[in-house]
Amino acid sequence: MKKLNFWLLASLFVAAFTLTACGDDNDDKPRDNNPLFGRWEGQQSSQDGTTVKYALTIKDDKNVTLEYRMYSAGGGMHNGYNRIGTYQINGQTLNVYFTTFERVTGDKETFIQDDHFEYTYRLENDKLYISGEDDSNGWSLRNVEFAKK
Repeated sequence: MKKLNFWLLASLFVAAFTLTACGDDNDDKPRDNNPLFGRWEGQQSSQDGTTVKYALTIKDDKNVTLEYRMYSAGGGMHNGYNRIGTYQINGQTLNVYFTTFERVTGDKETFIQDDHFEYTYRLENDKLYISGEDDSNGWSLRNVEFAKK
């Protein structure tokens, strides 16, 4: 009888240890594998030879950065800034809420701003196409093609 009690107690101990030793494997939030996430680079040119280069970084934590660099026909950068904010995706619409503006040319100031832009987008053949108004500089994104970097 003592042997039976010993094995019963030992079995209960092993079962209790086994059940409590397992941690919750769902502690980490699953990552969304949205193909929009990552760094995208694109550019557009005007008839006067001015070129604007963009780098758009969309993160899975709802943060977004838009780097904007304007180059004259001669090749020198004469305007550049970074916009930092958050975004929401609704169907084929990317709503971006920029809250910080960092100038990388001239006075190189950083200030808080409150800009909302609504861009339409489409993904096609590993390219991202974005259209929308960017009225702060008089430029609009006219179906700009971005490649993932």
